[in-house]
Amino acid sequence: MEKISQDKPFKVLILNADYSPARIQECIQKGLAEFGLKPAGRVFVKPNVVFAHDQKVYGNVSFTAPSVLEATLRVLDAERKVSKISIGEKSAVGLPTRLCYKYAGYYDVMKKLRSEGKAGKTDLFPFEEDLRTVKFVGGAAHSTVRLSRKMAESDFRVYLPKLKRHCVSNMTGAVKLNIGIVCDDDRSIRHDFLLDEKIVDLLSVGYPDFIVMDAVTMGAGNEAVPTPRQLGVLILGVNPVAVDLVGSRIMGYHRDDIGYLKRAVERGYRPATLEEIKITGDYYSLADLDRLGERLKPYDDDWYRWDNVPRELERLKSPVKLFQGPVHLPREGQPRVDCPYGCVMGIKMVCASLELYAGSEAFRKAKPLNLIIGKPGEIDCQGHPVIFLGSCSQARLKNPGKITRIDKCFTTATDMMLIFGLQTGIPTPYTDPKMLPEFIIYFLKTAGVKLFTGRYLQDVWFFIKYWLMKKI
Repeated sequence: MEKISQDKPFKVLILNADYSPARIQECIQKGLAEFGLKPAGRVFVKPNVVFAHDQKVYGNVSFTAPSVLEATLRVLDAERKVSKISIGEKSAVGLPTRLCYKYAGYYDVMKKLRSEGKAGKTDLFPFEEDLRTVKFVGGAAHSTVRLSRKMAESDFRVYLPKLKRHCVSNMTGAVKLNIGIVCDDDRSIRHDFLLDEKIVDLLSVGYPDFIVMDAVTMGAGNEAVPTPRQLGVLILGVNPVAVDLVGSRIMGYHRDDIGYLKRAVERGYRPATLEEIKITGDYYSLADLDRLGERLKPYDDDWYRWDNVPRELERLKSPVKLFQGPVHLPREGQPRVDCPYGCVMGIKMVCASLELYAGSEAFRKAKPLNLIIGKPGEIDCQGHPVIFLGSCSQARLKNPGKITRIDKCFTTATDMMLIFGLQTGIPTPYTDPKMLPEFIIYFLKTAGVKLFTGRYLQDVWFFIKYWLMKKI
């Protein structure tokens, strides 16, 4: 259940804003005053940096804007009772968070604040480098999770989600931001048809005290490489379900269109409806939210870009084909079980990013390839290669070429990227002589820090205590 007490109102503050740090700082100060909050002690700040790289290629809408982070840190630094500010995140599975921080501009923010003498008590760190502590969840997908100590031991939490579309969840906001509080090992657990349950599980240990949602520029299309839609507001609150309900309405969705919101309400989180929320600030009603939503329209092909992989491959006139079926074939009296949240999400992210990186012509000229997820039945491969994505994938193949299996659940975009590129001939960042050394350097930097902090030793101990002893 939610950490915040029920006597606090389900209130959401929406303020007009641009990316001026001064204006954002003013909005945050108004939000703290509106909700009667006084940050103190050890403060943890969680932005959204699922992916950030060369902005000329991938844009700058996938992550919380650096000006939002800067303004938040300025406000917190001015609070006399705040003793420490820790900013943490884990980028997408397989990516070094340090690299994403660089391209998101977060190191530049820290450098700027330090030059002004305003970041003496502030620490920007990747979750994968920090020691962890085990927290009990007792949920549907997780019994326990391992959280960064700096986050787990904090006294006050500030979440800075980015309002975006999502290729399988329809939107990502304050509740789904918790996917980034766990590292790759725990993140990969039940990142399948139980993903909504997993997200709600994490809310019990990842409940913020204050939320500043970056909705100045909203991201449409694929969440890793979205296209910008100008909305021009910050959405502030203390209840992540309320904030996401408001965000979903602005984006034109009903609560039940967002699987994790539907499950959160079914499992007892509140508010359950928009009618329970008091909307204040520069907007006051559901009609106001709908008028705001007009700024995001049209809901065109760009809005849903790469939601439907076969359709997009056909748009690009690509010889690559995706065949997707259920995880479990329906038997008599048993339901069909589909998995929209696992491997298929990875291939959507791969294709969306490669279209920007390599261009649409590279997809048209690609070598033929059959991608198989789940159990789609019989497939005529026409002599072309086959890649089975995910441990559950099976099919009856006619005339197959070379068969490759990635036996993982789930198969991430990082797992797919290199082998997809090699099989199709589409250039990828992992074969780019300019980009590859950078990836290697940042992985080595992270590895060096983990050796120094003892994180590797702690991971070995976790393995012995929680996995090896069970096997024995």
